[in-house]
Amino acid sequence: MHQGTKTLRHAIPTRACALAIVGLAVIAINCWAAFLDGTHGKVKVVPDKATADKGEKEFDDTLSFADGKFSSSFFLAKGFKPATYGGEKEDTEAEFEVEQTSVTNGLINWLGEIRGKKFMGRLMWKKKDGSTLNYNFEGTKE
Repeated sequence: MHQGTKTLRHAIPTRACALAIVGLAVIAINCWAAFLDGTHGKVKVVPDKATADKGEKEFDDTLSFADGKFSSSFFLAKGFKPATYGGEKEDTEAEFEVEQTSVTNGLINWLGEIRGKKFMGRLMWKKKDGSTLNYNFEGTKE
């Protein structure tokens, strides 16, 4: 048997397997990325001690998940557009994480969970001036 024929015969199943894996990964990512769509809630966002010592105050916010994206009404007004979220969901709880950016106001990393009707988590805001503000949030799913 010719060496080139043997190599080609093994390459076809390998290529088919690779395409199948890529297809399944795309499906998994799409499911993973949109698992909280339609969820929203009201939260109170409270600065940690170091952030409060810088003069930052607590505030109310509405968090929403739609079309595979996360949005904060408070930070939307500051130029942070809806951003793709990720995480995982079980029967009675879900975890999510997201990174939002603003051209003028920096970067926010959200890490949160939803247990039953309760939202909770933390966020870290790296402002354009280099300062970092840390907050905890807690509230109710609507």
